[in-house]
Amino acid sequence: MKRTVLLVVCSIFATTLFAQNPLEGYTTSEKKVNYQFVKRNPDGQQVRENDLIIGKFSIQFGDSLVSDGSKMQSQPIVRTDSVSRVFQGDLIDGVLMMKKGEICTFAFERDSISKLFGGNLPPYFVSGMYAYWTLEIDDVKTDQEQKEEEAAYRKEQEVKMKEQKVLSDSLSKLEPQIIAKAIKDYGFDNKQVNGVYFKKTLANKSNTKPMEGDKVKVHYIGKFTDGKLFDTSVEEAAKQANTFQQGRPYEPLEFIIGKRMMIPGFEEAVKMMNKGEKAIVLIPSNLAYGPEGRGEILPSSPLIFELELVEIEKGELPKSNIQPIKMNTAPKKK
Repeated sequence: MKRTVLLVVCSIFATTLFAQNPLEGYTTSEKKVNYQFVKRNPDGQQVRENDLIIGKFSIQFGDSLVSDGSKMQSQPIVRTDSVSRVFQGDLIDGVLMMKKGEICTFAFERDSISKLFGGNLPPYFVSGMYAYWTLEIDDVKTDQEQKEEEAAYRKEQEVKMKEQKVLSDSLSKLEPQIIAKAIKDYGFDNKQVNGVYFKKTLANKSNTKPMEGDKVKVHYIGKFTDGKLFDTSVEEAAKQANTFQQGRPYEPLEFIIGKRMMIPGFEEAVKMMNKGEKAIVLIPSNLAYGPEGRGEILPSSPLIFELELVEIEKGELPKSNIQPIKMNTAPKKK
């Protein structure tokens, strides 16, 4: 009995739901666009082919709001070109009916937009239901304006690249002098070992050095040659340098020898250490961040690292897993 009543109630509810006209208040254009203007702006700039539309949008699947435009910032939404078209009467056809400053809602039948979402639609959004796009146009960039902006951006980038090269060339000429001073200041032998200047500050006769494929844990203090700290895994060092970041875990850095996860000079130094040893290394820029630099590390900057090899976990390095150089020892974020 209860089951019968439940079925009757569900049947009445479904009949009422589908009896409602999902396109009530909407007009259908010659290009099969179902639309309803919320705000008109007769004097606004007309949207044309290949324009870039900037504004906000909301999306509803049936009665369910899935994207709230009121919480968005104005942003590039769509370009009205042939590549963006999906079907006749789609959003592109709808947007071409609008002007800058207008707000319009478009209704699309569920099966029409399924390909747009690759079939990844919520289970409640079934065939016969409609999706509603409410689009607010804050600005319209014509094809010519877009090309001019792109050209200006490219020119700006070219200027920056030239300035970067001038800076890099200037610093590159100074690097030998900076390295010579650092060798004297930090007491290194004036002789490179595997491309770096290396000095142990705490020895351990265990003779347990990391090999290719071994996972190591290393504490580090990264500094410029003038002693200014740029990054560290040691909490006390960060506090002394007033660079401590609340919530950051200060713990040994883990990486695998031979996978080129670190800047080359860093890994070369660790490979010369026994477990439990401490060392200091001066890394020329060609084994650090090179002529480009990174973050607050200027181009062609030699670096100082104080290292402690905390742990070695033996392992193997499959040749197929060797990756291109990827420098992960990043400076702290400003």
